[in-house]
Amino acid sequence: MHHYSYIGSPSRWRLLRPVLVIIVVASLLISYIFLKSRPSYAYYDTLAKHEEAESRRLIRNSPENKYVLFKQLQGAGFNNQAQEILLFHHLALQSSRVYVYQPVIWRPSGAQAKVPLTAFIPGIARNSISSVVFNEACSAEETKHINIKVTNLSLWEYTKLQLSGNEKCIVVDNWILNWDFLASAALHDIWPEFKKYLASHFQWSDAIQSIAQRAHQDLNLRSSNDEGEPYIALHFRRGDFEGHCQSLAARQTGFTTWATLPSLQPSISSPRLDTANSTSITEHCYPPLHRIVTIINSLVRDRPHLRTLHVLHDGAWDHPLVYAQHYSLKATLTAKGGPITRVTHSGQVPIGWGEADWAVSVDTELARRAEVFVGNGYSSLSTQVVALRLGADGGRVEDIALL
Repeated sequence: MHHYSYIGSPSRWRLLRPVLVIIVVASLLISYIFLKSRPSYAYYDTLAKHEEAESRRLIRNSPENKYVLFKQLQGAGFNNQAQEILLFHHLALQSSRVYVYQPVIWRPSGAQAKVPLTAFIPGIARNSISSVVFNEACSAEETKHINIKVTNLSLWEYTKLQLSGNEKCIVVDNWILNWDFLASAALHDIWPEFKKYLASHFQWSDAIQSIAQRAHQDLNLRSSNDEGEPYIALHFRRGDFEGHCQSLAARQTGFTTWATLPSLQPSISSPRLDTANSTSITEHCYPPLHRIVTIINSLVRDRPHLRTLHVLHDGAWDHPLVYAQHYSLKATLTAKGGPITRVTHSGQVPIGWGEADWAVSVDTELARRAEVFVGNGYSSLSTQVVALRLGADGGRVEDIALL
């Protein structure tokens, strides 16, 4: 009697072979995605060591400095963290104190994963010190801890007053630039000086600028020179935003940060936002495709030379429907007689090995450089683009549309 093992059976082997091929291909694909998105930890380590060395040099060479360490947002999206860091740095400078900066908490790599700030916005680190060496600059006896609890409208000036004392080191123990403050009219009074601050202090890292320039070349998008096609940048915020928008509608929440500026109100697409109406909030926060198409149509009618659209989207393996919505939007806009002849998108940006951490920053920069930007007033990425266009670049509100 002959005995055949399960694997040895020719018929069973034929059945198993496709399964094994699928497993091998899936394993190779997962490995490729992991390795391509894996950041250069050696590079981050080099940056962290440089931050510490420069911080110690500043402490050593300027013993008369006064310092401030703020309680900061931990683990939110990159632009949420970045806008807060920029505001805190501005506040420290206005208070004649050295800003104590902290690393970016990078959620894609884990809840507590830290990336050196200079990997993204190195300008903040100049004449500032890293929180890693804060205790070397400030002993417990030299450090004053404070809590600030005042109205949004008085918070900025009151905090400057609290920081104006002779104490060498001050730690603000409570989170003062919270969501309510960032959505309030208090930012309007800060804006004139913050615009100047952005123009003189904001700078992307060399890595981000290099990838952005590569994207302009590969996607044939015009930047500051005359090469490439002029384009509209659209921030197509989807992903987890549908549930978030429903929550905002229930709380009757308006736009955030710089989207609330009075000068930008003409840029809000009609019908205007009515925070007393949950349907209105949803229309602006999670706009239907037909609304976006109408806005793009209107922009192209006024600027017929703009026939290229670059879409910033958050499509990912855990948000696959974003891709379906993107391609539906593209098909409508590029159909015969449509306003757009060519569409590029975030997935086509030439992100190389170890560069995935910079993808969101590159998206922000590509939107900043567009001739016209169409953004979402509920998104920190969009409002960051607005601030950079109007502040750092001295751009025009007429070249911005808010969905």
